[in-house]
Amino acid sequence: MIASERSQGIAPSQVAGLTGPGHDLETTSMSINAPFDRTRPTSSHVALARTIAVLLTSMACLAIMGCAQRGTLRTTVGNDTQEIDRLTELADNPQPEVHPSVWATAPVTAKTLREDKPIEYRDLGLNEVLTIAMENSEVLRDLGGTLLRTPDIVRTRYATGLQQTDPRFGTAAALSAFDAQLRASANFNRNDRIYNNSFFAGGVNSYLQDYHEYKTELTKKSAIGSTMTLRGISDSDQNNAPGNIFPGAWNSYIETEVRQPIFQGAGLQYNRIAGPTATVGQYNGILIARVNTDINQTDFEMALRDYVSNVVNTYWDLYYSYRELDARRRAMNGSLESWRKIKAQVETEGVSASREAQAREQYYRFKSEVDDSLTGRLLQGTQTRNGSTGGTLRANGGVQVCERRLRLMIGLPISDGQLLRPNEDPNEAEVVYDWDAVMTEALTRRPELRRQQLKVRRREMELLASQNFILPTVDAVGRYRVRGFGDQLIAKGDQSGGKPISSIGNMATLDHQEWMVGVEMAMPIGFRQGHAAVANAELALCHERAIQREQERDVVHDLSNALADAVRAYESCQNNLNRYIASKEVLSSLEAEEQAGLPVDVDRLLDTQRRVTEAEIRYFQSRAEYAVAIKNVQFEKGSLNDENDLIVIDAVAPPEPEARSNHGAHASPSSKMKFDNKRPIASRVKQAVLPASANSKPRLQIDDESMNGDITNEAIGEEENNEGFPPN
Repeated sequence: MIASERSQGIAPSQVAGLTGPGHDLETTSMSINAPFDRTRPTSSHVALARTIAVLLTSMACLAIMGCAQRGTLRTTVGNDTQEIDRLTELADNPQPEVHPSVWATAPVTAKTLREDKPIEYRDLGLNEVLTIAMENSEVLRDLGGTLLRTPDIVRTRYATGLQQTDPRFGTAAALSAFDAQLRASANFNRNDRIYNNSFFAGGVNSYLQDYHEYKTELTKKSAIGSTMTLRGISDSDQNNAPGNIFPGAWNSYIETEVRQPIFQGAGLQYNRIAGPTATVGQYNGILIARVNTDINQTDFEMALRDYVSNVVNTYWDLYYSYRELDARRRAMNGSLESWRKIKAQVETEGVSASREAQAREQYYRFKSEVDDSLTGRLLQGTQTRNGSTGGTLRANGGVQVCERRLRLMIGLPISDGQLLRPNEDPNEAEVVYDWDAVMTEALTRRPELRRQQLKVRRREMELLASQNFILPTVDAVGRYRVRGFGDQLIAKGDQSGGKPISSIGNMATLDHQEWMVGVEMAMPIGFRQGHAAVANAELALCHERAIQREQERDVVHDLSNALADAVRAYESCQNNLNRYIASKEVLSSLEAEEQAGLPVDVDRLLDTQRRVTEAEIRYFQSRAEYAVAIKNVQFEKGSLNDENDLIVIDAVAPPEPEARSNHGAHASPSSKMKFDNKRPIASRVKQAVLPASANSKPRLQIDDESMNGDITNEAIGEEENNEGFPPN
């Protein structure tokens, strides 16, 4: 066997470059025909060859490493710090950059309405709102203030790209471990020594040497764990030893080396899971990286689902706010008329003044409620996980607060002189679900469960990889080398025998071949760390599986709640509609009696007005609750994006249950959202049959005028006139 003296060599381009333009091989000879004398300067040919070799090596390194870009040398070699100085100055004096898109006009307020300024409305349906939201969805916004408090956890459309291009844990980083590695070097040495014993200096006491060494090496890792190396080395040795065949000689050789693990680190399975550079407990092979990318994509899909859910929640919040404002406005106008009539009775018929004060109190009560319904209070609105996973209707906002919140969610300017107004009513049909079908759909389509399943698969891969570290390290090594020796590096002449003219030519004759095969082994006694890694991987796998089981239980629990809440909301719609019908009939009867001149109890009239208002508000609240409940069922069974015609490009495709159309798409790797024109059928729908009222009258037609009308100063009241009443 032989020992490897050197590990690097010269590239073919550098070998060819030793002959400059206009010089033949004989002219560029690197032999020294005269005796090597320390008083004589180095040959000009040698100096020229050295200079050319340095330049060619530098140019090759710059070209291969991609460093020949404009401005690179200016910042690396020239130490130009102009750019970083500018950034440092900006960091020392932080001034937030104000983007033009954040500017907004003054908001529409109650004061704006009192000044009779014209208000322009923009009527929007739910599909149009979602379209606008997707067009402005660079950031998946949240209603909980997360964007300002913890912006690092906010999802954007760049999330998937960030994961894929992560230089440490992304798929490209995992594949880069198998990239071929090129190394090259050129070293020039001048040695001038005095030896006490001439034997160690080749027969002289004063030893003078010019030694040049050129190395090139190409290394590649394979998918089965082997390391393959191609290495070339050439060196020039000129010295004054009297026993030299040539005063200056060249040695060149090319060798190949293969190192193949047999136990630890071997095999496709281990290297695809852990990667060739893995250590105990640190695995980042291509399969692990792909699973991490899929987990990140599933997280993005969850964020998109939550975003869509919050957009829908905010839309129905605004719908309810307009309906509440309209009901309270009618109640305020009705109480105003009652106040005027009772005041007239006090002045003409001697009715007790307490009744006038009672009517006046109710008017201002309704007026206060109208003001709150118009402007709103800064309370938490309907949003995900505020009671249910998809969100429970709060019904506590006002028109202007909910309108600004909807603008925030869909990416419109916070105010632009217009008021957004829903023009779509909630569905009144009863939606009937088949429990087995929706439960199966929830357990197969919920992104949380798919994400956890990916985590379980990752742990299973890590367990397989950890078992590799309880094996010894045994490598089979093979090396083959072809050598050459000569007076010059490249020259014409006799290339064989004891005095070849050039080392490259002598190497081409294959007269000097060397090889080596062997086995190397290393192992820790007891494999304590390896066994700990296996035990840890098994526990981590059990941990993830236990979480997966409990997550499935939570999904079934939340789905049960959502279905029950949908039934409750539908029943509430029917009950509150009948309640509204009955209270409206009572009020109509009292008003008819009053118009007929019959005595009407003031307390009963005012109480009936309050009951009608409360019943109407509660009816429209129950309709909004039913719309949110239906959305929550879609949320719980993992079909919310599909129900709203949303497809995430390059998403992790969930398994499709039976009787569902498959309309997933694979396109360029992007996190952008697009719309599809196909809507899957998620449930059976049948028309609701409401119970008849007590007197078997037909169903009351609710006045929808408010949703198409304007908010005027009647909705907020005016200052009292000199008679104590607001103007007509």
